[in-house]
Amino acid sequence: MHDAPLLQMGLSPLRAARWIEPDGDYLQMRQHKLRTRERLDACVYQALPQSRDAQTELARALQTYLLHHHSNLYGSTANGLVYLPTEQALCDAAAEPLWQSSLWIADDLLLLQASEGTYRLTAASLCSPSHWRLEEKMGLPLVDIHAPVPGLRERIGAKIERFMAHLKPSHPVERFNWSLQADDALCARAPQPDYVDAATELYYRTERQTLRRLPQTGAIVFTIRVYLHSLSALQQVPHCLARLRSAIASAPPAMAQYKHFATYQAALEKYRGDTR
Repeated sequence: MHDAPLLQMGLSPLRAARWIEPDGDYLQMRQHKLRTRERLDACVYQALPQSRDAQTELARALQTYLLHHHSNLYGSTANGLVYLPTEQALCDAAAEPLWQSSLWIADDLLLLQASEGTYRLTAASLCSPSHWRLEEKMGLPLVDIHAPVPGLRERIGAKIERFMAHLKPSHPVERFNWSLQADDALCARAPQPDYVDAATELYYRTERQTLRRLPQTGAIVFTIRVYLHSLSALQQVPHCLARLRSAIASAPPAMAQYKHFATYQAALEKYRGDTR
């Protein structure tokens, strides 16, 4: 299935059973979402009117998926779902379907829908953004949302559009993205700093992203699950920091600038004692 775009966009085929991967951090992530929306509201959750049917379809699909593939964690009740390990009742998705269904899992949820020959962001529960602002991106085409990524529009913009147009409901995909940050904030809305001093603890931020087409509305669900690990903790993982330093050193100049590697150079030096 579309091998060239998959390779160039870093996408891999995804078994449907692995769409969502629950873990022990779910309840903490749920509380993070509730607190973040209470604090930031429309800056982390928005839904355009045309997304309503897709939101409802997503909620139904997610509920069915969780009950079937993760029945050890999720059960059904008259009022919706229950998280079995703690008997936490989960609200049904009648009101704000995307927001409520995003509270069932740790992942952020976004909807992309075809409009005027492209795919636009029409709804999002985005409580763990990575240095971008939902209020600036809502309604924009996917390629415009990622405009800051060096060379994306010129090199693979057309391939992204073709891939999105041909994505089949039976062939979800996943990709991983990573960056560095100078704190452990999940909601990283602020711009990257210009300089980080040597004493700062650095964190490795990785995102597991999936794309899946909904069969009835044709909308594409984009999930983002964020993980943060301090570089101090990663020193205990054999070869981990050596590989990280190699990836930083081999990054093309434009990508290194985009990921602000120079900003973190002084702070990175203290981790060079790792020889695992």
